[in-house]
Amino acid sequence: MKNSKSVLSVKFNSTHSPSELMSVCESDLGLFKKVAGLIQKYYIIEEVSGALSGLYFFESKADRVAFLASDLAKGIPARYGVIPDTLRIEEYDTAITLNSAA
Repeated sequence: MKNSKSVLSVKFNSTHSPSELMSVCESDLGLFKKVAGLIQKYYIIEEVSGALSGLYFFESKADRVAFLASDLAKGIPARYGVIPDTLRIEEYDTAITLNSAA
Protein backbone atom coordinates (compact mmCIF):
# COMPACT_ATOMS: atom_id res chain seq x y z
CA MET A 1 0.00 0.00 0.00
CA LYS A 2 1.18 3.52 -0.77
CA ASN A 3 2.24 5.70 2.12
CA SER A 4 -0.19 8.37 3.14
CA LYS A 5 1.03 11.96 3.41
CA SER A 6 -2.22 13.31 4.80
CA VAL A 7 -4.96 12.01 7.10
CA LEU A 8 -8.50 13.16 7.78
CA SER A 9 -10.63 12.08 10.72
CA VAL A 10 -14.37 12.75 10.72
CA LYS A 11 -16.20 11.66 13.90
CA PHE A 12 -19.87 12.02 14.78
CA ASN A 13 -22.97 10.50 16.29
CA SER A 14 -25.89 9.89 13.97
CA THR A 15 -29.66 10.11 14.01
CA HIS A 16 -29.69 6.84 12.02
CA SER A 17 -29.97 3.48 13.73
CA PRO A 18 -26.74 1.45 13.68
CA SER A 19 -28.05 -0.78 10.89
CA GLU A 20 -29.24 2.19 8.80
CA LEU A 21 -25.86 3.88 9.24
CA MET A 22 -23.95 0.76 8.15
CA SER A 23 -26.22 0.48 5.12
CA VAL A 24 -25.35 4.04 4.08
CA CYS A 25 -21.64 3.39 4.65
CA GLU A 26 -21.72 0.24 2.53
CA SER A 27 -23.70 1.88 -0.26
CA ASP A 28 -21.16 4.72 -0.47
CA LEU A 29 -18.05 2.54 -0.81
CA GLY A 30 -18.06 2.87 -4.61
CA LEU A 31 -18.18 6.65 -4.37
CA PHE A 32 -15.19 6.79 -2.04
CA LYS A 33 -13.19 4.42 -4.27
CA LYS A 34 -13.35 7.13 -6.95
CA VAL A 35 -11.98 9.97 -4.76
CA ALA A 36 -8.73 11.24 -6.27
CA GLY A 37 -5.73 10.55 -4.05
CA LEU A 38 -7.67 8.55 -1.44
CA ILE A 39 -5.52 5.53 -0.59
CA GLN A 40 -7.71 3.99 2.12
CA LYS A 41 -10.75 4.75 4.23
CA TYR A 42 -11.68 3.07 7.48
CA TYR A 43 -15.07 3.25 9.13
CA ILE A 44 -14.61 2.72 12.86
CA ILE A 45 -17.11 2.78 15.72
CA GLU A 46 -16.28 3.97 19.22
CA GLU A 47 -17.37 1.25 21.62
CA VAL A 48 -18.54 3.51 24.45
CA SER A 49 -20.47 6.21 22.58
CA GLY A 50 -21.30 4.45 19.33
CA ALA A 51 -19.83 7.41 17.43
CA LEU A 52 -18.77 6.66 13.87
CA SER A 53 -15.43 7.86 12.55
CA GLY A 54 -14.21 7.91 9.01
CA LEU A 55 -10.43 7.75 8.81
CA TYR A 56 -9.22 8.82 5.38
CA PHE A 57 -5.64 8.33 4.17
CA PHE A 58 -4.63 10.55 1.24
CA GLU A 59 -1.61 10.66 -1.04
CA SER A 60 -1.20 14.39 -0.39
CA LYS A 61 -2.53 17.34 1.55
CA ALA A 62 -3.87 18.77 -1.73
CA ASP A 63 -5.96 15.61 -2.21
CA ARG A 64 -7.37 15.96 1.32
CA VAL A 65 -8.20 19.64 0.76
CA ALA A 66 -9.87 18.85 -2.58
CA PHE A 67 -11.96 16.11 -0.97
CA LEU A 68 -13.16 18.43 1.81
CA ALA A 69 -14.32 20.93 -0.84
CA SER A 70 -16.13 18.24 -2.86
CA ASP A 71 -19.87 17.68 -3.11
CA LEU A 72 -19.36 14.19 -1.68
CA ALA A 73 -17.82 15.56 1.52
CA LYS A 74 -20.37 18.36 1.78
CA GLY A 75 -23.19 15.80 1.56
CA ILE A 76 -21.94 13.65 4.45
CA PRO A 77 -23.86 15.45 7.24
CA ALA A 78 -27.27 14.94 5.63
CA ARG A 79 -26.61 11.49 4.19
CA TYR A 80 -25.14 10.08 7.41
CA GLY A 81 -27.57 11.79 9.78
CA VAL A 82 -24.81 13.69 11.54
CA ILE A 83 -25.83 15.25 14.86
CA PRO A 84 -24.17 18.69 14.45
CA ASP A 85 -22.99 19.13 18.04
CA THR A 86 -21.10 15.81 17.87
CA LEU A 87 -19.22 16.48 14.62
CA ARG A 88 -15.45 16.63 14.97
CA ILE A 89 -13.17 17.05 11.94
CA GLU A 90 -9.41 16.76 12.33
CA GLU A 91 -6.75 17.15 9.63
CA TYR A 92 -3.24 15.72 9.94
CA ASP A 93 0.02 15.58 8.03
CA THR A 94 1.85 12.27 8.29
CA ALA A 95 5.09 12.56 10.27
CA ILE A 96 6.46 9.00 10.52
CA THR A 97 5.21 5.69 9.07
CA LEU A 98 5.96 2.37 10.76
CA ASN A 99 5.65 0.17 7.66
CA SER A 100 6.88 2.25 4.75
CA ALA A 101 6.09 1.14 1.21
CA ALA A 102 9.08 0.37 -0.93
